[in-house]
Amino acid sequence: MLIYIYLASLIVGGVLLGASILLGGHDDADLEAGGDVDVDGDLDLDADADADADVEGGLDQDLAHGDLSGILFSFLSLRFWTFFLAFFGLTGLVLGGLNLVSSEWLALGLALAMGLSTGFGAMTLIRKLQSDTTGRAVSSSDYVGKTARVLVPFESDGVGKVRVDIKGSSVDLLASGLDEAEYGGKDEVVIVEMDGSRARVARLDTGKDATGG
Repeated sequence: MLIYIYLASLIVGGVLLGASILLGGHDDADLEAGGDVDVDGDLDLDADADADADVEGGLDQDLAHGDLSGILFSFLSLRFWTFFLAFFGLTGLVLGGLNLVSSEWLALGLALAMGLSTGFGAMTLIRKLQSDTTGRAVSSSDYVGKTARVLVPFESDGVGKVRVDIKGSSVDLLASGLDEAEYGGKDEVVIVEMDGSRARVARLDTGKDATGG
């Protein structure tokens, strides 16, 4: 009976693993970014971005340190079950099918151990690789000094919207001006400072003086 369970697990896990490879590993419903997606595919900075990032970061840290909340979070991941089923089934078939151990219950225990360790190990490794690839999360200091383009015109005492490229992504920010001027559509500005999620900008020709070169 256990042989059929191992076989079914291996088939399901193998199919999921193959699909994961073909789809590039986008198989989890994890939070990947602290922003909303516009219709044109750009990221729109939202007021709750920091809260989303904190939740995701906390879960990742719990998992990395082996905390209970991180372990429980792993069971909600399709990635974990993909590796668990594949290696649980493979180990059970090898040990049980070839009679390499004296008891089928021992084979079951070893298969479970292999599946769990592989699932947790794969999640930890993949998350670390993703972290090394994407680098740290975008912070306010990453915006300062960047050139942006005005999307929604505004006056110096008003609020508009600008678009800036950060780490390969176009991010839309609420913006207000630092100098007495009107900011028209498609004008280029420089971000001098960040006030929460709002950018304080100056015209590009005066931005060098404002940012110290």
